[in-house]
Amino acid sequence: MKLRNSFATVLAAAAGVMGMAAAPAMAAAPATTHVATTVAKKTPQLTTTFSSTALGYGKWLKVTVHLGPTATNRTVSVHVLNWGTRQSFVAETGKVDKAGNFTFNWWDAQTRTWWASFSGDASDNAVTTKGVAVHVGSLTSGSFSHYYATKSWNGHSVKEFHASSVPLLQGTVTPNKSGQNISVDAQYYNGRSWVSNGAKSFALSSGSAFGIEFEPSWPKGFEYRTAVSYGGDLSNGGSSTGWEYWTVTN
Repeated sequence: MKLRNSFATVLAAAAGVMGMAAAPAMAAAPATTHVATTVAKKTPQLTTTFSSTALGYGKWLKVTVHLGPTATNRTVSVHVLNWGTRQSFVAETGKVDKAGNFTFNWWDAQTRTWWASFSGDASDNAVTTKGVAVHVGSLTSGSFSHYYATKSWNGHSVKEFHASSVPLLQGTVTPNKSGQNISVDAQYYNGRSWVSNGAKSFALSSGSAFGIEFEPSWPKGFEYRTAVSYGGDLSNGGSSTGWEYWTVTN
């Protein structure tokens, strides 16, 4: 008998039958779950108010921006868009006061659209107000020369001219509107009402100036009145000198 070999064979057979049990599978560790907490931002109140939305040329505009409660940021900006050039820029930036107001004065010379903005912070959304148009007029001024005296008539100051003189009405339109047209209207009083003697248009010269000469053939003894008007453009509204009264004597 070959005990060694037989035992080896049996052992091998047993080993084939009695294989080592597999190690138990390790359960996977549960994944760490992170829940993102989203904090909804609020939209603060933002408004603009203006002292006027229709100004004469060169008047001061008062602008007030109000910002409601916010977390940290208390700064606002005020923007403008020039109608004539279509260019925009930031007019002012600053922090609101304890009442939530930021106020400043602006010397205005042309029509613009104004709006305010708040850039937001960690708890507040950015906000922009709706644009508001502030219309700015022009200024047309003029006066007569070559008259020799003045008189009062029907509540008006009237310039008196000799028949041989040449009445001259000179003036300017502000801001500079060189090359643009003005309209000159002349009327006479027929004893009952004012009657138009015709209107004419002229182009403003360099420096936005005008000079209008009246021929010395106007009938004597009548009361006349003349007005120069500028019609306006995108940047500025129209304006007029108002009536200038005059007469021709001997």
